[in-house]
Amino acid sequence: MPDLPIRRMLMYRHGVGYFERRGSVAGTELRLMFPRDAMDDILKSLIVLDLSEGQVLGIDIETPEDRAKQIERGSIHLSDTRSLLDLLRDLRGRRVRLSVESERRHSEDGEETLEGAVIGIDLDEQEPLDKPLVSLYLAEQREVRTVPVRRITRLTILDDRAAADMTYFLRAAQSEEDRRSAVVRLSEGDHDILVSYIAPAPSWRVSYRLLAEPKPDGEDSASGGERDIGARVTVLLQGWGLFDNQLDEDLENVELTLVAGMPVSFRYRLYEPRIPERPLVQDDVRTVAAPIEFQAKRAKQTAPGKLASADETVLFSFDSLPEIEGALAAAPAFNMEDLERSTEAVSVGEERGALFQYRVAHPVSVARGRSAMVPIVSRRLDGRKELLYNARKLPRHPVASLRILNETGLTLERGPVTIVERGDYAGEAVLPFTRAGAEMIVAYAVELGVTITEEHHTQRTMAGLSFHKEYAIFEEWDVQQTRYRITSTLPDAVDIVIEQERLAGYDLFDTPAPAEEAHNVARWPVRCPPGIETVFTVNERRKTSRSEEVRKLDMHRLQSFLRDRYLDGATFRALERILSLYDQIAKHQETLREIDQERKDILARQQQIQGNLGPLGREGSERALRERYVALLNQLEDRLTELHSREQKTRAAIDRLEQEAAQALAALSR
Repeated sequence: MPDLPIRRMLMYRHGVGYFERRGSVAGTELRLMFPRDAMDDILKSLIVLDLSEGQVLGIDIETPEDRAKQIERGSIHLSDTRSLLDLLRDLRGRRVRLSVESERRHSEDGEETLEGAVIGIDLDEQEPLDKPLVSLYLAEQREVRTVPVRRITRLTILDDRAAADMTYFLRAAQSEEDRRSAVVRLSEGDHDILVSYIAPAPSWRVSYRLLAEPKPDGEDSASGGERDIGARVTVLLQGWGLFDNQLDEDLENVELTLVAGMPVSFRYRLYEPRIPERPLVQDDVRTVAAPIEFQAKRAKQTAPGKLASADETVLFSFDSLPEIEGALAAAPAFNMEDLERSTEAVSVGEERGALFQYRVAHPVSVARGRSAMVPIVSRRLDGRKELLYNARKLPRHPVASLRILNETGLTLERGPVTIVERGDYAGEAVLPFTRAGAEMIVAYAVELGVTITEEHHTQRTMAGLSFHKEYAIFEEWDVQQTRYRITSTLPDAVDIVIEQERLAGYDLFDTPAPAEEAHNVARWPVRCPPGIETVFTVNERRKTSRSEEVRKLDMHRLQSFLRDRYLDGATFRALERILSLYDQIAKHQETLREIDQERKDILARQQQIQGNLGPLGREGSERALRERYVALLNQLEDRLTELHSREQKTRAAIDRLEQEAAQALAALSR
């Protein structure tokens, strides 16, 4: 669309771009061409304004069908090599007017005009292109005329439908497979047209350079008398925005804006026509329409103001970078002043609600199929260089990192950053998405001169003891200990920042207070002299509780509780008495078990005797034996009576002892 060039572009990170075209148009039509795969977004967002006194009357959109399907829908289908023959074939039955050259080229008659309906075309298979004949039916004369196709000098289509089909075929033949047109209908006169829309576009990227230099002597001290962790440095942060011109035209003097953030965006099928299925209704049959459902899709958004954490920054290329002062004697190839003077950022940062945009101050020109880099930020910042260790990010060694506060006044998009120290390459990292005023940690190299090993220990210790009804409530500490053993081969003492994720619900104890704690991560600076193993321990604990029946305790455990001062003397004596009551109850319960067993034995003996009595007679020796069995049964019955009485007394004693123990436990619970 060179007659309506792009004047303004907003490039986003999530695969779309906002485009504005503007130009002068004369006449009643403006044809716009768009990529076919962009038509859904075009129909969703296209805005056409006439900034002069004219009006936009409507917009015609080309069908989404491909060229073959469009042509197939018409009645005329012309090939690339026999178009006239194909046309005469497809005009069969249609009225035409033919201007036919006389057979004698020098005849005074010149040309003959024939008007009739096309019957068809006959081909000579031997010479299909030189000797074809077209047959024409002349209705008024009621005759058929044949004319060699090579003598036809003019063909006029008299049938309106056939003429419309011819126009449709030619328009469809102009359709591009990967592009579609939109024709804007305008009122008469001259127009100043503004067209805006969103369309798929490559996401813009950002690439950073970070030049770090140590603070001059006398400035390496913290304000307020506190010692900083690590060495203070000055950094020059320089950012470049990269975008690609994948449009089918050159961009010349375009106002460019690069937008950071994540606006909600989605695809919605508008371009392809859809014919909803309808119920088939037959005689005496009624159908009920199905319910209509709507489903919303929620887009993820990056939380504004998010503080950078090590989770987001330790995405770097690992390169050995020994921290030995004075190792580089040669002068650097360039310094901060050189880089700052040679490249100046030409963008203006602006907050736009949840978004942040870099508006390039000067127009940009990019040829078709080319990419461009635009400086969007260049600012000196104060920072600290430190050695940061987190085993989940990298075991055994700390990483050299720069801790910087984003005082650029700009929101920084996520992107790779190359770190240069004293003019030399030092490493790489990924700068996280960082709002203005937030801190970022840029980890860029592995310090192999420091080795760290970890030891993990778990322990459960008693924290307290209380009583509730018949239960003893034990409070215990679940202790998690992490011991760091740090060995440094560097020539000077260094501070290693130990970073550890805090366990949910656990508290620190017997551990120095962390220098900082945020996002469930705590950090401690540990001073490590050279050549000596330094041990640093982090202790965390969480109080838990469990219950146990008092009757399951024993005197040995009670004495240990008294010795460890979880029980005082009065409570110990009360529990000693309660356990004595439980011992008596246990003895009585053993008596009940003995009574029950003896009763079972007696009942079995009685059943045996009764079985023996059945076959005995009542005379002679059998009578004497019967009398002995009856006497034994009487004795056994008397014993059952004694056992029953003893059982009742024992149960009464158990109830009394249980009640006494419950009262004593209730006194402990108060």
